[in-house]
Amino acid sequence: MNNKFFLWVVSALLLLVGCTNDEIVNEQQTPEEGKITLTVSMPGESPETRVGLARQEGMKNIIVTWRVGDQAKFFFEQNASIVEGALVTLTAEKITMGGKQAAFAVDIPDGINGQNPYTVYMVHGAESKLTVDGKILINVTPLELMPIADLHDVPVAGSVEVAGGASVGDIPLQHLGTLQCVTIKNSSAESVQFSLYLDLANWEVDDFWFYWIGFDNDYNPNSVPYYNLKSGQVENIVEQVTMPDEVLITIVPNDTKLLAQWIMPVPDMHTPEIYIFRSMPGSQYSYSSHNTKPERSTAMQTGKVYHLYALWDGTDLFFTDNTFTPLTPPQPPLPSPLEGDLMHADGGDDYIGVVYSKNDGNVYYNSTQDCSNWLGETLLGTGTEARIAIDRIDGSYKPHVVFTTSDNKIAYTKYDGTAWSDLVYIESNFSGACSLPDIDVDVNGYAHITYTDTKGASDIYQDIMYAENSTNSFVKTVIFNGEYDYEYKNGNYYDNGSRIAVDEAGNYYIMAWHRYYEPGYNGYNIKIKTSTSSGNTSPTTNTDHHAIYDMVGYSESAYALYKDNGVIRTGSISLNGTITSELYEALETQTIIPHSLSPRSEVAGLSGTNLFVKYHDGGSGYETVYHYITVKNNTRVVVVNKDNDYDYAYVFYTDDTDSKIKVKQIETRPAT
Repeated sequence: MNNKFFLWVVSALLLLVGCTNDEIVNEQQTPEEGKITLTVSMPGESPETRVGLARQEGMKNIIVTWRVGDQAKFFFEQNASIVEGALVTLTAEKITMGGKQAAFAVDIPDGINGQNPYTVYMVHGAESKLTVDGKILINVTPLELMPIADLHDVPVAGSVEVAGGASVGDIPLQHLGTLQCVTIKNSSAESVQFSLYLDLANWEVDDFWFYWIGFDNDYNPNSVPYYNLKSGQVENIVEQVTMPDEVLITIVPNDTKLLAQWIMPVPDMHTPEIYIFRSMPGSQYSYSSHNTKPERSTAMQTGKVYHLYALWDGTDLFFTDNTFTPLTPPQPPLPSPLEGDLMHADGGDDYIGVVYSKNDGNVYYNSTQDCSNWLGETLLGTGTEARIAIDRIDGSYKPHVVFTTSDNKIAYTKYDGTAWSDLVYIESNFSGACSLPDIDVDVNGYAHITYTDTKGASDIYQDIMYAENSTNSFVKTVIFNGEYDYEYKNGNYYDNGSRIAVDEAGNYYIMAWHRYYEPGYNGYNIKIKTSTSSGNTSPTTNTDHHAIYDMVGYSESAYALYKDNGVIRTGSISLNGTITSELYEALETQTIIPHSLSPRSEVAGLSGTNLFVKYHDGGSGYETVYHYITVKNNTRVVVVNKDNDYDYAYVFYTDDTDSKIKVKQIETRPAT
């Protein structure tokens, strides 16, 4: 028999904290013949059930009311069998009390005998489905932050046991989540348009405070959170994923806008320290706020609304108090007691080694496993321009270091697991001066070094050199010969050093900035030399918009960080000396000063004097400026990976506030 029943729904207020405790009065109608009327209401202090959301004037409460077109899904259970009912759409005549009350006329589906006891489940505001094993699952994936008027889905659910033949019942609906709101003000003189989202400040310390796609333990990007209505637990289901659409928000000058996002909080999980990120239209990159919002000591409660405040000043985004006064910037995470001016760093399996100076003309080495405690300082010698590479021979992970000595030689040393070797010196070929070394190590533990020699050849122009010690002593080769032809009055100049990388087969790759001169013309490009070939990154241009920053070896190629024709980018270099592909894309923030590139293609450097990092999460790239971190002048920023830790990148820098070497730990997943 296909009976009908009426479901009455009464909405309440969605409140921040200290919600009202007024009871909601349920007005029931006389049941019609052959139908059952079910009154469905929210708990006394809980929020609403539906969609027309608006802020109560002068208060933080969010008022919600029913509107035409709202839908509810029903499931019926009888004798351990669950039947999926119809999706019912609300019509105008079923809405009463100014939108606070609504009635749904629902068909009792085939397979349910209304004369015997049964259970009715109701879901509103979210996708729901019945699985073959009898689970009622509700998709609790949140949407993006959006204007409050555009938020149409606030999921609620409930159930009621119906006695056989009963004509009246009551379903106590419960909120499945809460609202997190951001009131943002644009204090600038220009309109702004961007999308916003909240994210963890410290991925290495904290966990996400609400359920999201990819939330399972394996961080599967196709894992979708579903709430099991019967068990009350969240299950992660692997299925085809459609990510929520980006919501662009426009704010005119001196205006404020209330944004809201429905989430299902993780039980007993406090809200950690967070950033608010912005992404401009069409951009694949996101930028963090100038400061963070400190963690909450308590967990979010369902059926509440939590308010945050932010300010856009035309340049930066700030968390503020409710008067739009910026909060105090946080301290950088993971401070360390090591004082020094960072020169370079590299990662092994379970540790990271760094080389640095202490304003005394010396080069020092130290290492850390947890990025907070240092294992012991070693004085390597007097010099500058130190670089480090860690080998991977049989998993031994031993550090090799080069630096420029005070008498213009290149010094080399390595750690054998017990002690550091005596310094080996690489000298100029013709009594010139050597400088600007770089080093990598092959799979056999041999060092490959590039450097500049003012007299690598017999003339007086700087040459780019290459030295390797596979014969147990360094063999030197002129890679790029700086020269000037006095007869034809043209020349080639290599004045800005070089970078080197070695692939898994032991092939080397060297990059160097190059200038060609003839009367009335200067031409610039980047030259490439490998074990077998020569090439360049692009045709020569008549303006100097080229630079080299860093290189790393990878598989059968090398990755490079460089500026080509004025564009800062990363690229993959083949053994034939050409750029075979751009890695991901050119950096979007072209005003930065890049310093380093990791084997997983993270980039670190400076934006002004602040720390800049580009990292990847799956297929998405993020460029972030940490405005609260000021890097000490004339020191380096280095991003490294550890071989046994694929989830994080480690960014080392010297903090300007105390001259200590610190690390910013960033969760990252390379694109596949």
